[in-house]
Amino acid sequence: MQSSMRLYAAGAALLAVFLFSGLDALVKATTYGTPLAMVVFLRYAAGLIFSSTSAALQGQLRPGWATIRRALGRSLAGLSCAALFFGALKLLPLAQTVALTFTSPFFMVLISAAMIGDPVTRRSLVAAAFGFLGVVVMLAEKFSTEAGSPLGFAMALASAVAYALSMILSRRDTAHDSVPQMILVQNSISAVVAFPFALYAYQPLPGETLLMFLAIGALGTGGNYAITWAYKHAPATLLGPFEFTALLWAVTFGVIFFGEIPSVHTLIGAGIIVAACLVVVQPAAMPTRPAPDDSRP
Repeated sequence: MQSSMRLYAAGAALLAVFLFSGLDALVKATTYGTPLAMVVFLRYAAGLIFSSTSAALQGQLRPGWATIRRALGRSLAGLSCAALFFGALKLLPLAQTVALTFTSPFFMVLISAAMIGDPVTRRSLVAAAFGFLGVVVMLAEKFSTEAGSPLGFAMALASAVAYALSMILSRRDTAHDSVPQMILVQNSISAVVAFPFALYAYQPLPGETLLMFLAIGALGTGGNYAITWAYKHAPATLLGPFEFTALLWAVTFGVIFFGEIPSVHTLIGAGIIVAACLVVVQPAAMPTRPAPDDSRP
């Protein structure tokens, strides 16, 4: 039963990565001709439609004030991550942007050490240094061929930092709040904060673009539930490497929908980052102790 549950969890993690990758591709498509502030707001507004429906069906439509207070920092971190990531998508190829955000496990190590006192091992520091070598490889392409945008690189890396912070806060909050309410409150707060900026940048959008945002909301909600279910039934050390399949989808969607052929620098740099991340997410060999069951939303 345990092995079959882990198999189902792996399938759920792969499904979540596919859904999130589809969301990224749709968001990139909407950034052409749509102000970034509107993209961010509509992403969370559409997500709110689906997350509120889900919470209502489960009788969890009225979160308490404690849940809302805990969600404030997490929501602002997630909102910052989305705004920076969407901005990077507008400036960089899809595969390159996704590859750069794979640096988030390194930032998780540093932030968790600062916030909750988790130890930083020599192994993690060496892996982090090796991973950033992959970033340097990608930057070398920029300096040698003028490919890519310096601002896009900076936004992608900053989004990785914000994502790491939001994940650490999410892990903290799962001890107190239900998943439906966490997703509902985060979408609500993010939509409210983003609304004034979207209003300032408002411009009419065609109907097909609005339908794309509805699809984005559905993909985001489905992906959140799938990844949450997966991490509740299997340890992060098992599921973490599956997240790197996002690069395969990013390359595929980039080629099919945007005509983006990844460069050699991007592929080599991404390979270095993924290899380093695998060192971070996999525990050191400890044959006498089982790996901890660490879950995330």
